[in-house]
Order: sequence, then structure tokens, then C-alpha cells
Amino acid sequence: MNKLLSTLIIVGLLAPSLSLAQTPTRERREMTQFKRMENRPAMASTTKQEMFCSQIDRIFGGLDTRALKMDDRRGERDVRNMEKRDDVRAKVDEKRSENDAKRKAQLAELTLRAGTDAQKQAIATFITAMDKALATRDAAVDAILKAHRDAIDKVVASRKASIETALATLKTDIETAKAKAKTDCGANVSPETIKTELRTAVKAAQEKFRTTVQSIEKVKDVSKTEKDARKAAIEKAHADFKTAVEQARKDLKAALKPSVSATASNTASTTVSQ
Repeated sequence: MNKLLSTLIIVGLLAPSLSLAQTPTRERREMTQFKRMENRPAMASTTKQEMFCSQIDRIFGGLDTRALKMDDRRGERDVRNMEKRDDVRAKVDEKRSENDAKRKAQLAELTLRAGTDAQKQAIATFITAMDKALATRDAAVDAILKAHRDAIDKVVASRKASIETALATLKTDIETAKAKAKTDCGANVSPETIKTELRTAVKAAQEKFRTTVQSIEKVKDVSKTEKDARKAAIEKAHADFKTAVEQARKDLKAALKPSVSATASNTASTTVSQ
């Protein structure tokens, strides 16, 4: 009985080894996996740090892409503003051309009604006065609008330069944070510490950039005082034009017969309304 038990015990102890030696498939794989699991903590820590450190450039590449997209959006907005301003200028020129064509047609009709040399001379004097008044008004208005546009362009250019400076500062701050992270990786600093410090540095850089941009964007293109001054200058140019036209009309009326002067009055009224 004792001999039998001893035999079973020996067989039982040797069975795993014999089985492993004879069937190097499932059991061996399980043993290998177990050994890997025993060594996993140290290997995982090293792999985790290596993976994180190798991906720093890719992570920051995303930040650079967002910065480029912001530049593109700002550029597109500037283009739209320029196109809108060009459209306004084109409409002003188109309206002037239409009014000029109407004025010339009315003055041509007025000239045909002149019967004497004195009347023709009076009409010619009237036309010269009208042309001068129009040229003076248009030149004054154009100068005012150009000064206004130049003021806006100056502010926009200054704002753009300030934003570009802020963006350059952001990139520098991020590059500094990235360089420190790489240095820490080489010094075997724990990935958790590197991530925490890197996240804090990037967040601070982004917040500084955001605050700077918000303060820049709040700058108005022109102040209310400048807008009021521009409006008053344009109103004065139109008022001076109206006064000149009224005087030319009175001078013509005094030199012409009622039938002819009535057309002159209508011409002057139409021109003033421009």
C-alpha cells in the first residue's frame, strides 16, 4: 500500500513536467504568458514612457495645425471685408455715373431751348458752374472716404501685427514646453510628471494667447469721434455743393426767359438730389 502511494505521488509530481515536455503547445504557451505577466510592470512602465516621448512632436503638430487654421480664417475674413468695401465703392461710382448721364441729358435739353447768344452763354456758364460744383463735392467726399479707409487699414494692420506677435509668442512658449518635456524624457522623469508639467505649460501659454487676442480684437476700427467727424465733413461737402448749385440756378434764371429757366431749375434740383 505504501509503495503504491509513493508511486502515485512521484508520478503526480512528474506529470506536469512530462506533459510539458511531450506537448509543447497549449501548456507551454500558458507558461510563457505567465512569465510575461510577471515581467509586465517593469516593461510596461518603460514602454509607456517611450511611447509618450516618441509622440511629443505629433501631439504638438496638432497645435501648429490649429494655429495655421486660425491664420487662414483671419485671412479669409480680411478678404471678405476688402471685397465688401470694394462693392460699396463700386456702387458709389455706378450711382454717380447714372446721375451724371441724367444731368447731361437735362443740360442738353436746356441748351436746345436757348434762342439767343446771350442765353447760350448763360447756359454755358451754368454748365461750367455745375461741373465745378460736382467736381468739388466728389473730390471732397472721395478724400473723406479715403482718409476713413486709410484709418481703418492702419488699425487693421496694427491689429494683424499684434496678433502675429501673440501667435509667435505662443509658438515660442509651446516650443519651450516641448523642449523641456524632451529633456525630462531623456532624464527618465516619470511620464505622469512630464504630462502634468507639459499640460500646465501649454494651458498657460494658450490662456495668455487667448487673453492677448481678445484685448486686440476689442479695438474698434475707428472711434466714435472719428465717425462723427467723417459724417459732418460729408454733410458739409453736400451742403456746399447745394449752395453752389442754387447760386448757379439763380444766375441762370436771371439771364433766361421763364420757359428756359424752369428747365434749369429742374436740372439743378435733380443734381442736388444726387
